[in-house]
Amino acid sequence: MSGYPDGRNHPSMIPPSQQQRLQHEERLRHRFNHWATSGQIAEMETWHAPVTKQLIDRMDLQSDDRILEIGFGDGWAARLLSVRAPEGAVVGIDLADELIAAARARSIDCHNVLFVPGSAEEIPWAEDYFTRVLSIESAYYWHSPESAVREIFRVAAWGGKVFILMCFYAENPYSHHWKEYVPAEIHLRSADEWKELFTLAGFENVETDRIPDNTPVPADFIPDVHWRSREEKEAFQKEGALLITGRKPAMSEPEPPVSIPNPLRIIN
Repeated sequence: MSGYPDGRNHPSMIPPSQQQRLQHEERLRHRFNHWATSGQIAEMETWHAPVTKQLIDRMDLQSDDRILEIGFGDGWAARLLSVRAPEGAVVGIDLADELIAAARARSIDCHNVLFVPGSAEEIPWAEDYFTRVLSIESAYYWHSPESAVREIFRVAAWGGKVFILMCFYAENPYSHHWKEYVPAEIHLRSADEWKELFTLAGFENVETDRIPDNTPVPADFIPDVHWRSREEKEAFQKEGALLITGRKPAMSEPEPPVSIPNPLRIIN
C-alpha cells in the first residue's frame, strides 16, 4: 500500500513540479486568507470596480451565459455578473477557504452563483462548459500561466470567450514594485507575451487593450505600499488595466445542449 490511509498521496509520491505549485498556492492561500480575516479584501471592490464595470459592459453577456471567474475576492464581481445572466450560472474558484466562506455568506441571495475551491491550473469542472471565463487581478499569481491558460481552454465552451484583466504588467511601471510585497513569485509579462500565451493555447482572435480608470483620486488620498504618492496613483490609473480577450474556436456544428447545470469534476 502506498500513500496515506485516507487516500492522499505521500509528498514523496508527488512530482517535484507539482510540489512547487502546491507550495506556491499554499503561500498565496495564507496571504489571501489573511486579507479575508483582516478586512483588507473589502478594499478590492473599491480598487477594481471602475475598470471591471467597464469590462463587464464589453463582455456581451447573454441571459443564459455560464460564467467562470478565477479568483473572486469576496464575490463582488460574481454578484454583478449574476444579474446580467439570470438564467445562467456564475461559478467562482479560489484557493483561499476564508474567501470562499466570505463570498458565500455575502452572496446568499444570488440563486445562480456558486463558489468552490480550485486552482487555475486544475479547474474542478467538466470540459467545454463555460461560455465566458473571467479573471480580475489574478493571472500574474498563477504558478504556471502556460498551464493555467491551457486549463482555461479546456473548460471553455466551443465559441466561448475569455477576458483576463490585470494591472501588474510590463507596460505599467507604476505597478512593478508590487512584487516586493508578495510572498510568492508573480509574473511580470508584457501585453505581447500574454497575447502569445493565449494564441499558443489555441484561442483565436486574441487581442489586448487598456482600460483606464478615470475615477478622480480623492483629495484625502494617503500614500501606501501600492501607490507611494498621489502623482503615482494618477499615473497608474492613466496607464490603465491590461485586458486580454480571446475566443475558443466554435465547433463546425452547433454546440450540443448542456443537460447538467453544474457538472463538478472531482479531483483527488
